[in-house]
Amino acid sequence: MHSSQQRILTTHVGSLPRPRPLLDLLIRQERGEVIDEGEFSRQVEAAVKAVVEKQLVAGIDIGNDGEEPRHCRGRLWV
Repeated sequence: MHSSQQRILTTHVGSLPRPRPLLDLLIRQERGEVIDEGEFSRQVEAAVKAVVEKQLVAGIDIGNDGEEPRHCRGRLWV
């Protein structure tokens, strides 16, 4: 567990915006369509890399994957 005696560490919870190509794949998958799993993996990897970089730039101390590869509970909003 991360801790600091000098300041309050920051993090966030919940989903971060997904890139359109990944969002399109998630929507298709939610509809029951067959998707290219290799392309899905590539899109997830790129999306996670991007959100982690944004968190580092923003100064987030305890980052996460932004729930990029996950379906939302309920409807995917576009």
